[in-house]
Parts: sequence; structure tokens; C-alpha cells
Amino acid sequence: MGKIMRIGVFYDGTWFAYVSDFYATAHPRAARIALDGFHDALRWYLHTETGIPLDDCVLHEAHYVRGRIQTPATSFDHVLEIAGITRHDMPLHGGKEKGVDVHFALEAWERATTVPLDCVVLLTGDADFTPLAARLANRGVNVVVPVVDVRTTPDSPPPAWTPRTAAPLRAAATSTPGFDALFAPTDRRDYPLRSPFVRSTEAVASPVGTPRGRRRGTVTGWRTGQPHGFITDTRGGSWFVSRDDLPEDRPVLPAGTPVTFTGSPTPSPGKKYPRAYSIRPE
Repeated sequence: MGKIMRIGVFYDGTWFAYVSDFYATAHPRAARIALDGFHDALRWYLHTETGIPLDDCVLHEAHYVRGRIQTPATSFDHVLEIAGITRHDMPLHGGKEKGVDVHFALEAWERATTVPLDCVVLLTGDADFTPLAARLANRGVNVVVPVVDVRTTPDSPPPAWTPRTAAPLRAAATSTPGFDALFAPTDRRDYPLRSPFVRSTEAVASPVGTPRGRRRGTVTGWRTGQPHGFITDTRGGSWFVSRDDLPEDRPVLPAGTPVTFTGSPTPSPGKKYPRAYSIRPE
């Protein structure tokens, strides 16, 4: 019997949500990433890259780290559970995530060094994780950082936006396959594993950067007298909201108010959070 490759996948939940939104709204595939099928695509990639038999490329564990409200959508929790992903819920303070990066790094380091894991897949684009990737690689761990690498032709202009991976993180990783390259083998008729895509039930008619259907969330931070606050959506993402986007009769919305809104999940250049528009209390 050959060597088993133990694989651990670690999701920066906010960043991966942007990637899934990108494939659903700005990519020709027009479909969201199916987590169990994505895990299979990673196994197939490592099998072909290393020559280790597919059955010996084992997804040992997966972790999803993200700040979230106390009562998030249970449907996504079920998706994580079915895919065998362990949730790590971090608190939100004033609508902002706190401690997510530290928890992500510590969890990946501890699991990689104590299990130990032979391969760690980091689903993030944040340069803050460069030291983590570098130290794991120095210990002999195969560090895979998938990147969104858009190929364009004269007939296909680049998308309006693309989730980016910081250059230092790319440099520190053992390998940086493009998501499209990971997904390409799954289009073959003889591909034996699950599809990495699922058609979204949410409307995806308009491109990213413009409103594309109403979202639901909860006001999680708005101090009296302030001209702005924060909304946390049902997936745990934080959104900036200005008083200018509230109904005329509502100069402020108390924390805990359920709302619907529109907006792109990608922050504008230079901004940390996406902006919510057309806020409506429920």
C-alpha cells in the first residue's frame, strides 16, 4: 500500500464567498462552486501532479472560518455540514470581523503540524497569510493556494472584477493553480468525480458591480447620530450602509433590524467593505 496524502482545506469564508460570487455572476460558467465537487477537483489535481493514486489522496479535513451574526441562514450551514466542513464562527463587532485572520492561521498551523497534514490548501488571497504559507512550506508541507487567473481573448473582454491573490502569498506557496485549471478536467466525459458547480437559485442576470437581486441581512452596528452603519448578510458578510440609502422616513436603523438590500459583494477600490444600497426594513 502506498503513502496516503492527507489533505486539509482551509477557507477564508469572506474571500471564498467573493470567488463563488465571481463564478456565478461574472464568469462564463454562471454557476456557484459546489463544495464537495471542489474538494474532488482538488484531489484530482493533487493526484495528477504527484502521481499518488486518487484513492490515496484523502481529504482529511476542511475548515471554514468567518465572522457571522448569531442567527445566520441555516441553509448554508447545511451545505457546509454535507461537505464535511467544520465551521469556525468568529464574533462581529460593529459589523466588522474580529480575530478571523489569527484564528485561520492558528487552526491551519496546528492541524498541519499535529495531524500531520501532507498538503494544506489555503482558500484566501490575503497577504497576511504569507508567513503561514512560508513556514508550512519550510516544514515540507505542500501548500496549495488556488488563484483566479482569468484568460482573455480579443473576443472575450476581462470581467468587471476579479478576486485577487496577493503576490507575496503566491510566492510563498508551493503551487498556485488557477481555479479554471482545477475545473478544466471536470468538463471531460471520463471525469469520474462530482461536478464542482451548482446552478444558483439566485438571479445572476446583471454583472458584478451592479445590483443583482435583493439580499437579506440584519443591522449589526449603527450608533445614534452616525451617518453610517453596518449590515451582516445571511452568509455572515459585512456591508457598509450610508444613511443616504435608507428610506426617507428612517434616518437610522437600530441594531437587530432585519432588512433587504442590493449591491455587489466586492468592495469598491480602496474600500474594505462592500456597500449596501436601497435598504428596506422587513
